[in-house]
Amino acid sequence: MKNLCKQNWYQITLLFLFCVTVFLRFYKLTVLPDVLHIDEAALGYNSWCLANYGTDRYLNVLPFYPQNFYGGQSPLYTYLVVLLIKFFGKGNLSVFLVRFPAAFASLLLWITGTRSMSLIFDNKKITLAAALILCFCPYFVMSGRYALDCNLMLCCISCSVLVLLLYLKTGKLHTLLLSGVCFGISLYSYALSYLIIPIFLVLISLYMLYHKKITFPRILLWAVSVCITALPVILFAYTLLFHAEPIQFLGFTISPISGNRMDEISFSSLGANLWNNLKITLTYSIYPMDSVDKFYTLYPVSIPFILLGMLCSVYDFGNSFRTRCFHSGTVYLFYFISCSFVVALTPTDHLYRANSIYICYLFFFLRGIRACCDFLTVYRKAFLRILAYGYVLWIASFMRYYYTIYSVLDLHTYANSFYFADISDIVTYIDENLGDKEIYADCVDVEEFLYFYYPISPYERVPLSAREEDDEIPKHYILNASTPLSPSAAYIVRKENQEFISYLNDSGLSCHTVEFSPYYLFYFD
Repeated sequence: MKNLCKQNWYQITLLFLFCVTVFLRFYKLTVLPDVLHIDEAALGYNSWCLANYGTDRYLNVLPFYPQNFYGGQSPLYTYLVVLLIKFFGKGNLSVFLVRFPAAFASLLLWITGTRSMSLIFDNKKITLAAALILCFCPYFVMSGRYALDCNLMLCCISCSVLVLLLYLKTGKLHTLLLSGVCFGISLYSYALSYLIIPIFLVLISLYMLYHKKITFPRILLWAVSVCITALPVILFAYTLLFHAEPIQFLGFTISPISGNRMDEISFSSLGANLWNNLKITLTYSIYPMDSVDKFYTLYPVSIPFILLGMLCSVYDFGNSFRTRCFHSGTVYLFYFISCSFVVALTPTDHLYRANSIYICYLFFFLRGIRACCDFLTVYRKAFLRILAYGYVLWIASFMRYYYTIYSVLDLHTYANSFYFADISDIVTYIDENLGDKEIYADCVDVEEFLYFYYPISPYERVPLSAREEDDEIPKHYILNASTPLSPSAAYIVRKENQEFISYLNDSGLSCHTVEFSPYYLFYFD
């Protein structure tokens, strides 16, 4: 048994790390993060409407690109949740079902990312380092635990690049066509992919053509496989750009959404945006659900190695022309360039727009570590030992913080309208202890938070405050100084809603208060 373990230490270690990854993605999935993000609520309610009524919450019949507030939500995540609701939720919506695709995609990212690094570096220790980073780094953990639709792009790109690397290794046509299908599917994950993926495919095609890794007829076949797979995306882009009439395709309605994100694209301040995007993707953004300032996205200690890896990748690319030797790592360099350029066209302080860039950072990190090892021939073991100890400390600290301390509710710099804490327990308390009460729930004027936990038919959705429903469903979602005060009502109020609390205190009415973190429950005798 001992000899068997010694002979298969590599496979056993990888299996152990995969099991740890599964645990870290699904442990406390429904309560960590401890809030429901506004896009999670909208995506969940949209998916519930589609699963049960065949329309989104705006009454669009089977839309290819579901509408969400003033824009849209990516179809891949939305319809995955629709399938989960229909076949596993039996028509019901839950936090677990909405977050499951993100957690599963994070596992798939671990598998494909580890395999890709194994193909490029062909080194067991470097592959294990990739597995460790994908398992324990903050961004890979946090982004796989909440339902932000665009985050699926990271997994999709990792799968697509892996299949492309397999083609570069084998040269088989069916593998190339499969990579085209994967890139086509990736276009369903996020609207920015409409620009990122074509730019990347052009760059890598020219590089492969120069090094005779592909022929021009094969490039055409590759492009056809992408276009056929992404035909609905192409039709959607056509309706969006030319304001065309809705198109019926395979039962879905392809029509332009009310908000056009293409209007956000601008070449002004391109350089400043590139620097800002690099800074926030390597450190943290204002978005506390996929990064925190204490640990950054990939730990502070990783940053110098990532930057060094970028420089080495540029050198490898230039050197490949001198030696006429194709360098597989250039795949990640080209994707990094494509993603950075497109994201810089849409100024933002949210790193989720560049989510797919993190597979490039993984490669750059490993390339930087290898460059240090090549340089430190004498002190290599001491360097790696110190580095390993450092990461153990960072990982242990982050695991303790994230799974025992971290709370979005405690991060007061986060905009209140972006998140919502579940009120189901409070509603149950009202029903069991207060009897027939009209309920006012503080949803920061975002009714989708209420519909997620208490969904109603999209045909009865508007306006919520004027509806007459049974007493188990909160009827009102706006609480401010104009809210009527009634002895027959109960008020679930956020603790930071000082406007309503002051209004209640100034009314002179005597009321009872029950504290439910992060809410107060006010009611009259």
